[in-house]
Amino acid sequence: MAQPQPRGGGGEGEQVPVQGKEAAPAHHGPIKYGDAFEVKGELAGQPIAPRDAAAMRAAEEKVPGVQVPQESGGGFSAAGFMEQAAQYNQALGAVQPGQASDAAAAHGVNVTQDAVAGGRIVTEFVAGQAVGQYAMAEEPAEQAKAAGGTTAARGN
Repeated sequence: MAQPQPRGGGGEGEQVPVQGKEAAPAHHGPIKYGDAFEVKGELAGQPIAPRDAAAMRAAEEKVPGVQVPQESGGGFSAAGFMEQAAQYNQALGAVQPGQASDAAAAHGVNVTQDAVAGGRIVTEFVAGQAVGQYAMAEEPAEQAKAAGGTTAARGN
């Protein structure tokens, strides 16, 4: 006969009820890149750090004309999510204020945009791995001005 399992103890993979939704897996410990983005290798196992988030925000702001999704009524940009994850990780004590992840410090953070028919594709990278991508439609006057791709990089 199986023993009843204690509730709320925090076991790995434990289900936590969310109001109005099915139970979701509990998350214990820092939010790592591999928890939030489809990344591999060294980056996947590193907690999202405050300096990484600040570097992504700066890179987003340096690409001319880029409206990050939450500012145009859409979802979150990589920087927006990274800022929240870094705050959570800092509250847990997993990262320190101003800390950067090893991968981001070594390989940098950047945002690219490439012109395509009718708009642009914006891709956001940490340590050379894509963590965000979205399309932006252009106004007809802006389409005539668009020529080639633009990149903004921010190293740590």
